[in-house]
Amino acid sequence: MAKLVKKDSDGRTTYEGILTSKEIIPYDELLEFLKKKIPDIEKALEEQYGKTVLYKYYLGKALQKYLTDNDVSENERRTFWNEIKDFATQEERKRNEGVNSKTRSFYEQCFILSQIDIEAVKKLSWRQWQDLLDRIGNREDERIYKWIKKQTSKIREDDWREFEKILHFFLRGKETSVFTDNEMFNIYDSFLLAAKRWREQFNGFIEGLPNYKRFIKRHAKLIKQYIAICLQMRRENKKEIDEMICKAAFGQALKIE
Repeated sequence: MAKLVKKDSDGRTTYEGILTSKEIIPYDELLEFLKKKIPDIEKALEEQYGKTVLYKYYLGKALQKYLTDNDVSENERRTFWNEIKDFATQEERKRNEGVNSKTRSFYEQCFILSQIDIEAVKKLSWRQWQDLLDRIGNREDERIYKWIKKQTSKIREDDWREFEKILHFFLRGKETSVFTDNEMFNIYDSFLLAAKRWREQFNGFIEGLPNYKRFIKRHAKLIKQYIAICLQMRRENKKEIDEMICKAAFGQALKIE
């Protein structure tokens, strides 16, 4: 078991269980070690990579070593990340990580990222990776990392956002192990196509409209309808989403004749 400490509601350092002063020593030693090492690691990585996704990737690699060296189990990782966040790092991060959600923890996401092929990591921005790492269901089938690596160019952030929505709706109640790699890659390709075509068609549709703002306000509802229609037509036609489906679904979602 790792020697980890926490902060209580008053910001005081607390220990697991009732410990003697002698038993507390290894806990304090680990804490002091993290206080010295983590800021140096973060500073060095920022100097080399800036705030890019590679900074997070290599930070995750460094954290992996500390997990092993200090016998931090999978169940203890969130406490370990909180110890770094509360006591060691000098970085200020405004993102709400939740109280107990390990998956939204900055350090957990860096750690997961470091387990992925670096050529795949480079294909997305940190914000895009956060979107994916937040959605456990969307990355449960790890072939999505292989598909990301296969992309010949970076995916636009707005296309990625809609892609994630389509994938989320598709995966509800789905068992993807029945699909071969090629079938799964074709599914991902078709969903990215649907995301791109939504952006292009929507922007083209509202261009020059005097009342375009009302469509902007309804964007979230309209994209949800578009996704539902795309997936419905996919089932009915027994084929992946293609150009014809994208066009027809867009017309139905916006009631275009």
